Amino acid sequence: MLVPYYVFSLYFLAKPFAILLIPSMRAAFQTSHDYGIAHQFLDVLVMGNGLWFLMAFFVGECLMYGLTSLTDDGRVLAAIGMASVILSTFVSSQTGWPTLPFQIVAGVKAAGYMCVGYVLKEWLKAIPRGRAGVPSACAAVVFLTLAVPAVAGIVPDGPALLTASVAAAFFGTFAVIWLCIAVGSCRMLAYIGRYSLVYYALNALTLNIMKIGLFRVIGINVASTPWFSQLLAGLAATALALVLLTLANLFIQRWMWWAIGKKRP
Repeated sequence: MLVPYYVFSLYFLAKPFAILLIPSMRAAFQTSHDYGIAHQFLDVLVMGNGLWFLMAFFVGECLMYGLTSLTDDGRVLAAIGMASVILSTFVSSQTGWPTLPFQIVAGVKAAGYMCVGYVLKEWLKAIPRGRAGVPSACAAVVFLTLAVPAVAGIVPDGPALLTASVAAAFFGTFAVIWLCIAVGSCRMLAYIGRYSLVYYALNALTLNIMKIGLFRVIGINVASTPWFSQLLAGLAATALALVLLTLANLFIQRWMWWAIGKKRP
């Protein structure tokens, strides 16, 4: 994960140079960041704030490898996983605390979810497709019941918010897992999932290309239009970005295989 992180995070290092050269592009990227170049390099190369999930996943994989090397006891791994998720959620919610480099906190959380998934994988694989829809819907309802008040600030800070956040995360995760079991096979989703590394790595780049193309080059102005027109424009930009992502994926699979850890085709 380190190689694709640093290769594809170069985009985040190019953005400040682009905005310094063409200040009007700041609006196209829709950011208030001052784009200090030194700060941006530190952010991306050391703090892991480029494609942060790849860095966090790498840290999580390292921790998971160490844990499974030490023990294969499901109860121990489940306890460690739950404790990791709770601890990392608590730490990430604290303001004023020093930020650890290389997405270590997010990596601990990722390792926690990996532990729980490792323990439950056989049980989840045994769930029949026909019985997954109802649990998925129920878990989604519970997720929304917990997540919406937490995000809206209704739940007070402290243990209540921590409990709601962790519970919502797990219910949301299981809602998606059960939904995937209920859906079964879908060729388009399977394709995106198979190449999700590329789709994740290039989604910001392709979306910004589409935004610049539609709203600056072509000159489409939806800022003052009704919300429905803005929604349609956003969906169009997303659909075109997916097309561009698919073409980029074909290029990377053929010519940049080394950047995603694949063997030479």
